[in-house]
Amino acid sequence: MAWQGKRTQDVLLDTNAAIADSLELITVVQGMFSALQDVETGSRGYVLTAAPDYLAPYRDGRERLGSLRDELGRMLAGRERATWLAKLDADIARRLEIAAANVERRDRLGLERAAQAVASAGGKETMDALRAQLGELETKERALLARRTALAASILERGRWQVLGGSLVIALLMVWFLRAMNRTLRRQAQLARIAGAGEARQAALLRAVPDDLYELHADGRIEVLSQAGGQRGEVPAGLAGAFADLARHPDRSLVAFDWHDDGGRDHEVRIARSDGGESLAIVRNVTEAARARRRLRDQQAFLRSVVDADENLIFVRDAGGRVLLCNQAFAALLGLQPGQVEGQRVEDLPGGDLLAPLLDGDTALLREASELRRPELAVADVHGHERWFQLLKRPMALSDQQQLVLAVAVDVSARRQVERMKAEFISTVSHELRTPLTAIRGGLSMVTGGMAGEVPEAMRPLLEIAHKNSERLVRLINDILDIEKLESGRLVLNLQPLALRPLLAQAIEQIGGYAGEFGVRVHLVPGEDAEVDVDPDRFAQVMANLLSNAIKHSPQGEEVVVVLAVRDDHVEVSVADRGAGIPEAFRGRVFERFAQADSSDVRTRGGTGLGLAITRSLVEQLGGSIGFDTQTDHGTCFFVRLPRTRRDAVSPVDAEGRQRVLLVDGDTAAATQLAALLEQHGHATVVAASAAQARQVLASTPVYALTVNLALPDEDGLAFVRALRSQQAYRHLPILALGVQPPAPEREAVSGGAVGIVDWLHKPLDPARVVEAVRACLRGSGAPAQVLHVEDDADLRTLVAHLLEDEALRLHGAGSLAEARRELAARHHDLVILDLMLPDGDGSELLAELAAASPPTLAIIFSALDTDAVVPGADSGLVLRRLVKSRHSGATLAAVIGDYLRNWPPRPTTKGHPMP
Repeated sequence: MAWQGKRTQDVLLDTNAAIADSLELITVVQGMFSALQDVETGSRGYVLTAAPDYLAPYRDGRERLGSLRDELGRMLAGRERATWLAKLDADIARRLEIAAANVERRDRLGLERAAQAVASAGGKETMDALRAQLGELETKERALLARRTALAASILERGRWQVLGGSLVIALLMVWFLRAMNRTLRRQAQLARIAGAGEARQAALLRAVPDDLYELHADGRIEVLSQAGGQRGEVPAGLAGAFADLARHPDRSLVAFDWHDDGGRDHEVRIARSDGGESLAIVRNVTEAARARRRLRDQQAFLRSVVDADENLIFVRDAGGRVLLCNQAFAALLGLQPGQVEGQRVEDLPGGDLLAPLLDGDTALLREASELRRPELAVADVHGHERWFQLLKRPMALSDQQQLVLAVAVDVSARRQVERMKAEFISTVSHELRTPLTAIRGGLSMVTGGMAGEVPEAMRPLLEIAHKNSERLVRLINDILDIEKLESGRLVLNLQPLALRPLLAQAIEQIGGYAGEFGVRVHLVPGEDAEVDVDPDRFAQVMANLLSNAIKHSPQGEEVVVVLAVRDDHVEVSVADRGAGIPEAFRGRVFERFAQADSSDVRTRGGTGLGLAITRSLVEQLGGSIGFDTQTDHGTCFFVRLPRTRRDAVSPVDAEGRQRVLLVDGDTAAATQLAALLEQHGHATVVAASAAQARQVLASTPVYALTVNLALPDEDGLAFVRALRSQQAYRHLPILALGVQPPAPEREAVSGGAVGIVDWLHKPLDPARVVEAVRACLRGSGAPAQVLHVEDDADLRTLVAHLLEDEALRLHGAGSLAEARRELAARHHDLVILDLMLPDGDGSELLAELAAASPPTLAIIFSALDTDAVVPGADSGLVLRRLVKSRHSGATLAAVIGDYLRNWPPRPTTKGHPMP
């Protein structure tokens, strides 16, 4: 039975091996087909979706297909399947090539073209061929398997009668036992490797942990798991006692405490409890961290003390608008403490809207990463007190890329108060000193000039002394006020294109009396002239300073020489004396304030040392430069260089001497009719059919007057007139409006002020009315002018009245705004002489009323205030001239008024500048 059993066993083993081979072959075939399907599904899915997830089965299928093909070749090695395998390999390679190409086309060409390629690539035919080959092999193998299975069944059937059932069971058990034992041994080896690796990792982790780790058992034992540095020593006595106290503590929620060892080091102990009663204790050395925290607290306290000690506002905000830091001064604006503000948005705090001026611009600042400055801005605190700040903001970035805005607002309220008090003081000085000085100087000039009758010879020297010292006092006051204005940047120049030689001659004439006192002559060397853009009053001041300086340093009997040299792009005015020259040690300080080379003779020569400092500042503001050449014992030459103004003069009259009138009218027939009418009465005309064409004419051709039909084709007529009046060159150009008048309020608004329409003519035009209106524009009526002098100083009004006795005018006086308004209501005035500082208000308040008159009343400002500053309403075109008391004499005022009365309307301008 043993032999038979052995024989049966061998046959069965062979049969089983054959069956196993068949099953394995079928499995390999099915696996290859499955891998091919994965390749096809993955490639097609990727072509349709471009999702990378589809490439995973595609790549896995390719890998499995290769290994399964090798296994199939090994299993078919003895079956003479070489030709079949070659064809299979070719079809597999073709299918893989098509799939790879589809993936590549999807990446390179996109879905549509890749899908077209998939349809035409032949993948389906190749897959069908592979399916047929593998199916054929599987079918044959299954048939073989069926035969082998039947054979095994037959053998078993025979063996059942030959071999005891127990032998078969034993054999099967042995096979199972051996296989189970093998699996168990492999599993034990694997677990041993895993356990070893886990212990190694645990040991490495414990060595890497900088903390001490202890396991606290429920029975009170303390096991050292790890100590700093990877060593395992004893549990420190103090720590063991702390653990024992913790175990006895009734509060099981206690999970952390601080411990200080015998070396003075600080430790933080944390307990992690488990359900089984054991706990893990983590002991961390926090000595350095505690020191760092203390240093941080000290730094924060120091920073808090510094920022709170600053009376200016300091605050830091993040991009979300939260205040991260602020000082006591900033929080006090809202009546709060810094702790109540920090961490909050200002907008969310009570009264936070009061600080809105300080918060503007943060978003743009963070975006542009520059800085933001505000010279002055007003902020009201929670008590309603207004304060002024100078603000500086800069962006800053933290290490975590957080964007912040640092702001510092300097409180300039006190400075503004000082400046206001200073301005009030200067205003008071200007009014209270200049006004009486003007009257004193004017009165003395009239007396010494014989206007009040013959002066006794015994009295004349005394009067001349008084007059000379009044002039000296006036110069002193003017110099002090000028230097203050120059330092504060409040000096405004009224630049005009003027010929320079007449200004030089006038300056020499005005200084003649002063030169006579020193026995010095002033000579202007003849030569060519040139036009420059200057402020005539300030240029006269420059020349007066240079000439007086040269005169008082010239020996008696010598001559001061003034030369005007014209260059290509500039002119040079030089003033040379024959004095002792400037000492070398003083030359670097010539233009400093209160600087004088030798103060020993100041009282004999006079002067404050401000003249040259003022002169240099004025020359620089005129766009020029000043310098000097000096030689000891040979004299000094100061020279001023100013840029030239080049202009082409165009005559405001035609070749026949007729005054030119511009007609602006979109109605060609009406414009032609009006032109013919005006030419019959001796006027030249230029016609413009639109506002744009009119501007071109005005830019190239000066005119004496302008008529405009308000119904223009390209622009509103009133808008065109307003635009003209906004330009200095056309402030006083007479304008006649043609067409329907607007409603009364609008008509009053445009008949005066900045628009200044002289008359309004209706269509159809009355020829006589047109000629009369044009003539009114081009010359005065000849009747005595009505002039109103608004001045609170009665003596000065009397002086001006004496100076204007010979003019064809009727002079009316007013000592206050109320009196002036009564005079203006009583009659129409041709001219108003206006003081700005009146007992009941600012004289500039009258400018609006002068503009509302029909026609508008023009004004000359004659005030103790330097009117370089902005005067409300003074840009309306009504102010003919601005004169400063003590800088301009009463005679100058009288000359200006006389010139105005004789020559108004003003002569037209050429390209924006007055005609010579």
